[in-house]
Amino acid sequence: MPTLIQSQIVIPSGLLEIRPEGRRAVTLEDAPEVFPETRDPHGHSSDPVETAYHVFEVLRSQCGLQRSHEHLFLLLYFDRIVEKLSSGATLRAALLPLPKARFSMCGDEHRPVSVDFAFWTGRRFVTVFICESRFNEDSAEERFLRVWGCEVFRLMADQLETRGLVGESGSKILDALWLRH
Repeated sequence: MPTLIQSQIVIPSGLLEIRPEGRRAVTLEDAPEVFPETRDPHGHSSDPVETAYHVFEVLRSQCGLQRSHEHLFLLLYFDRIVEKLSSGATLRAALLPLPKARFSMCGDEHRPVSVDFAFWTGRRFVTVFICESRFNEDSAEERFLRVWGCEVFRLMADQLETRGLVGESGSKILDALWLRH
C-alpha cells in the first residue's frame, strides 16, 4: 500500500512539496515557508501564542474558506493549539493546517481530490472533510485517499457547531493531530 499520494499537493499559497523520507511533520514553525503571508512583518515574534494567532488570521482570511464550518473548525483547532502553547509546548509540537488542499493522484492529474483541511504528520496525511448532510456516504475521493495511505476524517457540520471537537469524530481527529490531553 502506498504511504503517500505524491510528494506535491496544491494549497492556496501554491504548490507544496512534502519530503516523506525525512519523516518530518509540517508544523506551525514551518508556516512562513508554506504560507509566506504568515511571515512576521515586524521581525520574528518570540511569543508562540502570538505567532499562532497571526498564522490563524492569515489562514482564515487568505485561504479561500467559504463556509462558516471551515472557519469554525480552524478556530477550534487553533484554540486547542493555543492551550498547548500556553502550557509550554513549542510551535514544532503543533501541526500546520493546510486548508483547501488538493491532491493529484499519480497518473491522474485531471481529477484532483480536494479536502477541507490536510495535515502532514511526518508519516502520512490526515485529511478532514466537513459535511453538511448526513446522507453523504463515503465518497469515492475519501476511499481513494484511504487507499493511498491518508487518514480520512469526516465531521458533520451540525455536530461541529453544537459539540465542537469534543464529539467522537472530533476526538479522533485530535488524537491523530497530537492534541488530546
